Amino acid sequence: MIEPRPLSPFIDLAAVEAWDAWFRWREHSVLHDVSIEDTWWRVACALAAAEAGNEGPAWRLRVMDALASWRLLPDPRVLAKAGTGLAERRHGTLHAVLNAACFVSPADAPHAAIDTAALTDCAALAVRALDNAALLAGNVTTRLRIGVVGIADALALLGLEYDSEAGRTQAAAVAQALAEGCLGGSIALAASRGGCERDTRGLLARAMLRGAPQELLKDAARHGVRHTQLTAITSQPRLALLANNVADAVDPLRGEDHAGLIIAADGQRTMRSPGYALNVLRSGGSGPSHWRDTLEHQSWFAQIAMRAALQPWMDSPIAYPLLATHLPDEPQRLAARMLTAQHGLGEPAWRSSAEVQAV
Repeated sequence: MIEPRPLSPFIDLAAVEAWDAWFRWREHSVLHDVSIEDTWWRVACALAAAEAGNEGPAWRLRVMDALASWRLLPDPRVLAKAGTGLAERRHGTLHAVLNAACFVSPADAPHAAIDTAALTDCAALAVRALDNAALLAGNVTTRLRIGVVGIADALALLGLEYDSEAGRTQAAAVAQALAEGCLGGSIALAASRGGCERDTRGLLARAMLRGAPQELLKDAARHGVRHTQLTAITSQPRLALLANNVADAVDPLRGEDHAGLIIAADGQRTMRSPGYALNVLRSGGSGPSHWRDTLEHQSWFAQIAMRAALQPWMDSPIAYPLLATHLPDEPQRLAARMLTAQHGLGEPAWRSSAEVQAV
């Protein structure tokens, strides 16, 4: 019996090019991944191999659904190598991101809302997926980090401005759901595969401050956790581009016809696109002719404010470079250092959007 594979349509040409350049399995003239669904299925089947007993098939379908809906994107190395026979022992850190934009339903305002319960469930799934990848690579000490992309796209679909209290409140709700799901996933793994040997009192105190449900705290006290630090927002440009070109991490939308440079083994290509949110809004007839809630209309102070709203839910400081149309002068850099220090963020650095972004 052939198991059903949900369709996973692309809506952005840049995403197709990203998949073809970085994640599509081919060996010389042999094309193994004919479609993106083949890529998702390859990864889901490979990761399910770590599941014990008869749990594999059901878990595999859950992962396939999360991948095909563009909600979960595991580490680029996992996407490229899992199930190909080319996977290597991975050291360092394995990342995964949840795509906040694809938890918005319906697709645009005024009735749109983010399904935070589904996001929490998907975060727990992401923890297990990366733990499986580490087990299969024979490296159980690998650090796992779960973050987000597409925050700005989600806010646009909700009709919320990026630089607004309402926007930051909604983004914080996403971060809280992420943290709760990661904690739940870590506890479940501790119960089934064994917990870490570190003192978890600090983690439990942090979870209490974050308002974690009492049942989850009781489970953590009973079973422990398998991973003590999981939530982290880092720049993941390749995953963001693959996910139909959503904004990377918690960056603002870059605006109309923004460029990205895709560098692959067979050369490089420049792709231009308005990105996921504007594509969706335009297709529904609700997008304005000129979208103003983009990087060129905002100060990078808005990005610091957004990061500050999410930082309480992160296990490590948000420290990837800020995106700027113009690099700041020294007084602005000093002001940014003061703000980031005040909110527990990383030392500020900048990357310019004036040039084509190579990923």
